This record gives sequence, C-alpha cells and structure tokens, in this order.
Amino acid sequence: MASKAVDEEIERKRLESVSQGYRASERHTRYSNSEHSHELGHAFYQSTQWARLSARVKVRDLYTDSIDRLVYGKGELIVDHIVPRLVDESRALDESNLWLLNREHHNRKTATEKRMTTEQLKIMSKDNWIKLLK
Repeated sequence: MASKAVDEEIERKRLESVSQGYRASERHTRYSNSEHSHELGHAFYQSTQWARLSARVKVRDLYTDSIDRLVYGKGELIVDHIVPRLVDESRALDESNLWLLNREHHNRKTATEKRMTTEQLKIMSKDNWIKLLK
C-alpha cells in the first residue's frame, strides 16, 4: 500500500514538472510570437485605413513597380514605405512616403535597410532608393 502511495506521488510530481515545462514553453511561444507580430506591425497592416490607402497607392501608380517600371498584377506588388515606419512612425500613412515594389525589389530594399543606420534611412529619398536598387 505504501508503495502505491509513493508511486502516485512520483507520478503527480512528474506530471506537475511536465505541466510546468509546457506552461513555460507556451509562455515563451506566446511572448516570441507577440514580439514578432509587434515588430512586423501586423495590426497596422490589417487595419481598414491601411487597406484603403494601399489600394489607393496601387491605383495611383497604375500597378507599376517603382524600380523597373513594369506593370504587375494585383497580388504581385507590395506597397512599401520609402522611409520605414520603424524609423518615422509619423509618416506611416503619408501617401507621399509610399510606393510600389515587386517582391524581389522589396526584399532587396528590406535587406539593405537592415544594414543602414536610422539616420541613413531618414534621409533616403525615392530617387536614392531607385539608384541603389537598379
């Protein structure tokens, strides 16, 4: 009988340990995902205001990539911030700070931005980016 009680106690502690590890892992995953979402600004890009603005920019620019000047289909272009939102949040909805890039140009621009300082990014103009990405 004592052996059964000991076995039950060991099993209870094992389950408690597994449960604590699971809860810690779950907290880490939630934290990681929330940080990632914040970094990418998912809420901003899901807003009605952004959807309307980005649709307006696509029509304004006639679905034309700003670098190669080729026309693309609806789903092939990304509305991009010339001066990134993380550098100047006040220009996030400024239509003059938005342009269209195909995925390749957008990925190259993003990779280049990661190597630049905040001060360098603040002074980059549309023309500077076009020269850099061509």
